[in-house]
This record gives sequence, C-alpha cells and structure tokens, in this order.
Amino acid sequence: MNFKNILVFILSIISLLVNAQIETGVYFANDKKYNEIIEDLGNPLDGNPLMIVKTFVPNNGSYIWYLNEGKAKNKAFLNDNPKDLYAGIYIEDHGGIIPIITFRDFAKGLAQPKYLLNYCEVDDVDKDGFPEFYLTYFEESDGLDAKPLKVIIYTKTDNKNFLKSKITAWIPFQSEDEYYEEKDYNFNLISQKIQHKAKKILKEARNNID
Repeated sequence: MNFKNILVFILSIISLLVNAQIETGVYFANDKKYNEIIEDLGNPLDGNPLMIVKTFVPNNGSYIWYLNEGKAKNKAFLNDNPKDLYAGIYIEDHGGIIPIITFRDFAKGLAQPKYLLNYCEVDDVDKDGFPEFYLTYFEESDGLDAKPLKVIIYTKTDNKNFLKSKITAWIPFQSEDEYYEEKDYNFNLISQKIQHKAKKILKEARNNID
C-alpha cells in the first residue's frame, strides 16, 4: 500500500469515527427485539419491563435501559392492582450486563407512581457524544395535596460515573393552590441545553396527563 492509499485509508477511518452516530431502539413486549434482549441478557430487576431501550454509543458500548413495573410490596389502596416502579441502566459486557444506575418508587397508601413512557427519552442534546436518559413519571393520589410530576435525568460525568438530577412539577388539585416547579441541586450542574430539554419534557407531559 503506497502513501496515497494509506492517507486515503486513514482519512476514511477518521470520517467514520467523526460521523458515528448514537443509535437507539425502543422495544415493547410485542416486539421481537424485546424478547431477544430478555433471552440474551435477562431481566435484572423486579417486575416486568414495560419498555426496554437499547442505545449504542460509539467508543462507549451498548447501554440497556429497563423500565419495569411490578406488584406493589406495600399496602396501597388507589386501585385494585397497585404497582411499584423499577428502572435500571446497564452496560453490555462480555455477554452479560453490568449495572450503572437504578431507580425505584413504590405505591403506598393512596399514592401510585406511573411511568409516562411517551416522555421517557434518550437524547444527546448537548452533542458531547454521550446521551442523556430522561425518566418521566407521575404520582397519582386520591388526596387533596399537589401531585408530583418528575423528570429524572441521568448524565455521564466521566468514564465511570453518572449524575442524577431532577425537576419536579407540583400540579395543584385544589383551585386555590398554585402550580410550581422544584429543581434539585444537581439540576443546576447540568448544561443549559439539557435543562431546557428536561423542562420541555416536563411541560409536554404535564399538558398530556390523563
């Protein structure tokens, strides 16, 4: 291979690396890929996956995001079949998976957490080459207090660690109460683009709560 061909080869590899894209697939129980993931990697969490998200990140590997729902462990009375929520992000490794970060919220009393799956997203809005995971859920209840609608954001801070941040909309039940939003400390540490994306998800989810 002469110098010209070597140069063309190197430039081709660089082009491929530069143009490599994050690839994300979203799968439900009636999808073939959903069943293949369960067969190959199992279900590492309590409950059953309502949705599985698989994201390939160039130079980082494949991440699997399970969003599970299981029978409530506590006494709960909002409906006849209360559910607990479990979620986890894992990375594929040598034919298995390694846990990165997990989440859970439980039904209790008259409170019932519920995923808003249409607003659980994976995106790379700050274009840093690694995606953010946006977990959105609502806590229904039969009380008179404001109801929390939450967007939890998982962002990678370095080669090993993820940062969890959260924005909560408190939706009033009584007419005399006012809507307000609450941000945790970590929310102010993430980029403005990610904050804007989380706020957009929160607004859209709020407008479409049943």
